[in-house]
Amino acid sequence: MGVVGIPPTTPIAAHPTTVTRPLRTSHAGTASYPLSPERGTTIQPTKFDQLFDAAVPLISAGRHQRDSPPVEGGRWPVSVVLRPPADTDLIRRLDEITAEAAALAGPDHWQTGQAGSSHLTVRALETYRSEVECTEPVIQRYQSAMHRAAAQSGPAQIEVTGVTLTAGSVMACAVALDDQADLFLDRLAFELGPDAWFEQPHGRRDIWYLNLLHFTTAIPDPQPLIDWVEKRRSTPLGQVTIDSAELVRFHHTPSPPRPFMRPEVLDQVVLRGRRPQDPAEQQPTSRAVVLAVDGYVSLS
Repeated sequence: MGVVGIPPTTPIAAHPTTVTRPLRTSHAGTASYPLSPERGTTIQPTKFDQLFDAAVPLISAGRHQRDSPPVEGGRWPVSVVLRPPADTDLIRRLDEITAEAAALAGPDHWQTGQAGSSHLTVRALETYRSEVECTEPVIQRYQSAMHRAAAQSGPAQIEVTGVTLTAGSVMACAVALDDQADLFLDRLAFELGPDAWFEQPHGRRDIWYLNLLHFTTAIPDPQPLIDWVEKRRSTPLGQVTIDSAELVRFHHTPSPPRPFMRPEVLDQVVLRGRRPQDPAEQQPTSRAVVLAVDGYVSLS
């Protein structure tokens, strides 16, 4: 991607220009597939499939990517995220399968999918820095932009459709059941203006996901973990409505038995805006495309 602290192969890309709608299938690793009215139904591997196929040989050979405690200018920066409500079946299920994956991967990997941590990243806003204060002008600008975007976006319905592997993580695959998550993503980019600089070179995110386990060290016996993920690639984990967005920073929390990068909420806003009716109300967004399937997701 060309930004300090983030590898050049982050899976962020633009939506295709062809008008598509989700076609649900039982194919392994599904979220949805493109249905093209002009060319009929075409089933192609999803980005989640591509991530899995690229990750398996790396993990098998012990060449998977490994997170380390954040450093200045690196990963895990101030970000805007969506988090499923705490008291939901989905959060409990994500917490359970995160523990299962961690038991197979071995100790010391970060259990990002545990309760209180699991999240969908909407946008990373800068590189990591250890000192962050809510009184900083840039943080206040982030807050204002998030509030303006939330005023124009409603609660987002998300379904988690299975799990996959990336070169650096075990990931829960998600799909938006309505247009509100994408609407918030686009509105946030517009409202940030120049403060949207960090992700602009990489194009528009085109998948929703929740990382469950970030690899930080060797995986002593990788095959049981690969087999476990393979069996669950198309196992639905639940649906949820997310009615708020958060501005967060992350703290390395290595305490056993469940180390993770703990999110600290800097600000929270309710998604309660109306759905735009006039296409002219939709603000243009970047359509640059960056193809990447090696699975090192940008932050969390």
